[in-house]
Parts: sequence; structure tokens; C-alpha cells
Amino acid sequence: MVSLHPILKKSYWALAGLGSLYAIFMFLLTNPWFQRHALYSHKLHYGFWHNVSNPESFGFAKGQVTPFHLKTSDGETLYCWHVLPLDVYLENELEVVHKSSGLVEDLTKTVGYKLLKSDPESQVVVNFHGNAGHVAQGFRTSTYRSLSSIPHTHILTCDYRGFGHSTLLNVPHIPTETGLITDGISLVTYLLTTLQHPSTRTVLLGQSLGTAVTAASALYFTCPESPYLPSIPAPANAASYAQSFAGIVLVAPFPSLPILLQTYKLFGIIPILSPLRGYPKFANYVTKRIVDLWPTQDRLSALLTASPESKTSVRLSILHARNDQDISFQLSELVYTNLEALFLGQENVVSQEERRSIHGGERVRRGAFAYRKVEDASVGDGEEGRSVELEIVRYGGHNEVVGFAQVSLAVRRAFREAELGAARFKPGLDVE
Repeated sequence: MVSLHPILKKSYWALAGLGSLYAIFMFLLTNPWFQRHALYSHKLHYGFWHNVSNPESFGFAKGQVTPFHLKTSDGETLYCWHVLPLDVYLENELEVVHKSSGLVEDLTKTVGYKLLKSDPESQVVVNFHGNAGHVAQGFRTSTYRSLSSIPHTHILTCDYRGFGHSTLLNVPHIPTETGLITDGISLVTYLLTTLQHPSTRTVLLGQSLGTAVTAASALYFTCPESPYLPSIPAPANAASYAQSFAGIVLVAPFPSLPILLQTYKLFGIIPILSPLRGYPKFANYVTKRIVDLWPTQDRLSALLTASPESKTSVRLSILHARNDQDISFQLSELVYTNLEALFLGQENVVSQEERRSIHGGERVRRGAFAYRKVEDASVGDGEEGRSVELEIVRYGGHNEVVGFAQVSLAVRRAFREAELGAARFKPGLDVE
């Protein structure tokens, strides 16, 4: 037998060791407890040495952010932020600074709520962040600062149960799909009922895992009896009629968790299920044991299908960075393509597609790498209806993109189209 060179021997054992670690990791993923810890990563945050109740340390003006507690319909207490828009803050700076009080239990007793309620032009973005960390982790604060520059636009965001300072009282004492959806619905219900803010001046914004929470929450307020939603305790004082939101903006979505894991790379480097492509039986074994499926594709399809019956409008914007190393932009294209198919089988539908070639010299809408849109013809005439657009931006990666101008512009367009009608707003073209 030919002896191996010492370096080759070391390489062999290194690869064997990595393979063994991967096999152990895959085996652990079949355990629901370990799987949910890996999926939600709610314990991975630096809140131990950062005080999220001191928003000034994250670059906000004194009193611009009001941390508050929110009770969910199943008894959890969520840690949330209310961020004031800069224009409103500037006009009321002395009062805001004088009455800033840190963490509060009742947002309705704060000056921030008074400014939201008294402004007839007030708008709200409900933001749902991705997995891991807390409300102020990483690039999340840059998202809030970007959105707060939109006139009259307040931001509400929260940590899901088990994340940051939010509680985790319910069995199984670990974040679950049902639990996070309950959190999302509770936050939106709080805005619509307790804060009495209209849905027509509200945009739902989600990134990564937050897109799945956003899709489920939007579906609940259009068709709460949908079979694609889990059974959750009904929120107190919930509206008894379907809601039309100004817009729904999804950044880096995915069709479902099993589909995502086929190509997902942890930290943009470590693949999860892609090494198992050559072993379909083992891959199926692992996939069948995924406990939280997060079927965003099905929920968005149900949302668009229920919209005409409930007489609500849906303005859905999907954005994804082409250089996202965690979730491939092709998954957003897959989500859009499946939603587009719902439209193309019907009458009075308008669609368009623009894409750069390898040379990159074409005139693509908004300077994106790719742009696609499909809508009911009535939307183009300025009436209510359904509209879905996909914008593959060229930069931003997985996390940083949410604070980029493209997302802020998508939110602005949603508010503007809700107010003026799509026919009166024609976005320009850009050539690089």
C-alpha cells in the first residue's frame, strides 16, 4: 500500500474531523429543542453589555426612542421600541427631551404617543427583524434611523418572545413559529386598536426571518381563518373586518424553511443542507423533521387570493440584494414567480420585467439588477387592487441592505401610492 505524505495525512484527518462534526450537527438538528435554538438563535446577542433602554448609545436623539412593554394575547411581555420621526422630533424637541422617561409600561401615556395621535399625517412602519440578537443589534438601528428620516413616519418594532428582554413563559419555553406569529399579530393589533392608528397609513416591513412573521401577520388581518395560519389566542379588541395596509415590504424573503435550508449558508459561509444533495435519503430524513416550516409562499398566495373576496388591497414589495451570501436572491425570484402565476391566469393583469445582461448597460428601473412587477389593471388606473413587485438590488448583503435607500424608498412609495394611487407615481430609470 502506498504511504501518504504526512501533509496529506493531516489533511485527511482534518477533513474526516469536519465531516464528523457536520454529521453530529445534522443529527442534533433533528431534535426540536436544538433545532429551534439553531433557527432562532435568540440567545446570541450582546445585550448583556449594551443597555437597549438607553437608545442614545445607539445614535438616537435624547427621547427620540421610547422603550415600552407590550402584552401579547397569550400572556408574554414583549420589549418594544417606538421611534419618532426626525421632523416631528425637531418640531417638539423641548417637550420630548423634557418628558423622556426611559422604559414605560404604557405607551399611550407618553409624549411620543401624543405626537402620533395628534398628527393627521402620521404614518407608521411596523418592523419585524430577523433571527438572533435583539431590537438594537447590528445594522437594525441604521434601519430605524433611515426610516425615521421619512416625514411623519413613526417606527414600531419589538423583540420576539425569548429575544432580548422579552419574556418566554409559555411551553415549550423556546421560540416557535406559532409564538412569533402571535407576537407579530399582537404588535399590529396594538397599533390598530390601542393606539388607534389606521392600517391604510401603516407599512409592514420584515427582513429575513421577519419576512415570514410579516407575511403571516398580513394574512391574519385579511383572512384570520386561513388554514395556513396556526391557531392562536384571539387578540383583545381585534378588528372584526379585513384590513388594507399601505404596503408590505419584504427584504430577503424565502418560500419556506425547508426550501431555504437547501441553499442557506450560516454567516454566509457554512452550508446547512447543500452538502447532503448527494445523499437524498439522509436529506429527506432531516427535512421531514423540521418542526417550524414557515410556509411564506403559501401564506402570500393565500393573502393575494383572499384580497378580492375581502375587498382589501395588497401592495407587496420584495427586495433582495444580489450579493446576499446568506439567502440567495434567487429565492426571492422564486417567491415572485409563484405569486405572478396567480395573476397571469386571470383577466385584466399587467406585468413587466427588466433585467441587466452581463454587460450591465441596459436601462433597468431604479438602477436595480432586476425589476419585475405584476398588478391588477385597476391598480394602474389608481384604484384598489393587488400589486406585487420584485427589486433585486446590487448591493447590501443580507443585513445591511435594510438600512439602504432602496428599502426606505420602497416604504415611501407604499405610503405615496396608498395616498395618491399608483397611476400618479412613475418611478424613474437609471443607467450606471
